[in-house]
Amino acid sequence: MLTLIFFIIIIGFASLFFISRKTDINGFYSGLMEKNKEPSLLALTFSLVTTWIFSRSLLTAAVLAYYYGLPGALAYTAYYFSFLTGGYFLINLRKKFKVNSLIEFFNKEYGIVGKFTFSFIITIRLISEIFANLIVIGLIFGKEGGAEYNVSIFLIMILAFSYSFLGGFRNSIKTDFFQMTIFLILLLVLLIGVLFSNTIIENNLIFSKLKDVSNPGYALILVALLQIWSYPIHDPVMMDRGFICSRNKTKKSFFLAFLLSSFCIFLFSLLGLCLAENALNGTTFIEAIKVNFNTNLAYIIFSLLIISAISTLDSTLSSAAKLVVIDLAFLPQTIFHGRVVMFVFTILGLAFIFFNTKDLFTAVAVSGTAATFLTTTFILRIICNITVSRISLIISFFTSILGAIIYYLESQGLNSLFSSSFASIHKYEKLLLINIIILIISFTSALFIKKKIN
Repeated sequence: MLTLIFFIIIIGFASLFFISRKTDINGFYSGLMEKNKEPSLLALTFSLVTTWIFSRSLLTAAVLAYYYGLPGALAYTAYYFSFLTGGYFLINLRKKFKVNSLIEFFNKEYGIVGKFTFSFIITIRLISEIFANLIVIGLIFGKEGGAEYNVSIFLIMILAFSYSFLGGFRNSIKTDFFQMTIFLILLLVLLIGVLFSNTIIENNLIFSKLKDVSNPGYALILVALLQIWSYPIHDPVMMDRGFICSRNKTKKSFFLAFLLSSFCIFLFSLLGLCLAENALNGTTFIEAIKVNFNTNLAYIIFSLLIISAISTLDSTLSSAAKLVVIDLAFLPQTIFHGRVVMFVFTILGLAFIFFNTKDLFTAVAVSGTAATFLTTTFILRIICNITVSRISLIISFFTSILGAIIYYLESQGLNSLFSSSFASIHKYEKLLLINIIILIISFTSALFIKKKIN
């Protein structure tokens, strides 16, 4: 593991070369470059991609393919259609409502109700992004709770915190560009290495999982296709990047990000297919990598997870500072107060590690389900230009939160009324059912309660 520690140090020092030594309010919070210039199209695209191809995403995609075959790989890849839906949402939002943030939009549309519900859900999202990525790092270096596990987590968190602390959003975009470049090089080397290794995808195993209509991976594909209408909206890391540049450049960057990110995530998920036979023996995916791949390939895989974690963590902290200081205006608009917010979210993210879940997809599913109430705003307000009332928003919000709680209990194997009623179906099928029920309630309330309550 000394090689991986050395890699972290190299990435850390190399990234320092790209960051701004001096910062200002516009750079720290809005992501503008020196002299208030917009980032280039390539820089914005790379920043979008690397902040969504984070370590949890890579590992989750591969693990789903590991256990559920090609349907599992396609299920997680389907979430990356969020770049298309999220880009469409942003472009139309900026065009129709002339707002500078999503908080401003929800405040205009729904008042304090919209401001509270939306800020609550994205705060949970930000915290979950921190601890979920750190957990992946810990699992690479050691067993949960061990010394190596804890030390690696603190090392990566300190590294990411330092970038954000120094320059905020601007530094995040600059380091994203460098880190995404390294990521693509490593991914190419990994692909070549796997092709020339002795690892063979068992076709019989893959086709058997494809033919199995009861494969939970198919339920996850449907869940993803339902959630992509709300999932990107509740991710401030993605949404904040939609307000930096002109609408035309933003539109192009989101489309390019969709192409590049979906290709990368699907390509990485193929590792799960290569090692799928090991799943039958009860071997975890991380253990299967160490056993079946040579040391060099294993280090490349772990390096990809590490660099994607770093690039996501600093972006998450930057978005947290913008949320509290600029969007919600809870603190004076100074760089110092933004740094204070970053420190608080760092502590919260580390604290949540002690509430680790049994599988990483749970964090995706819970936050995605909790955000389902945003679907009616997207479909009805943005696409159909139908006003959604505050009462409807409240009903949808609490229904989504309840659904997320129920799924969390299910995924952790805790007793609940839902579990006893549908004990015979897989938890991912339960997740699909929960999301369908939420959407039915949300659209019904939105269409029948049309009067806007002031």
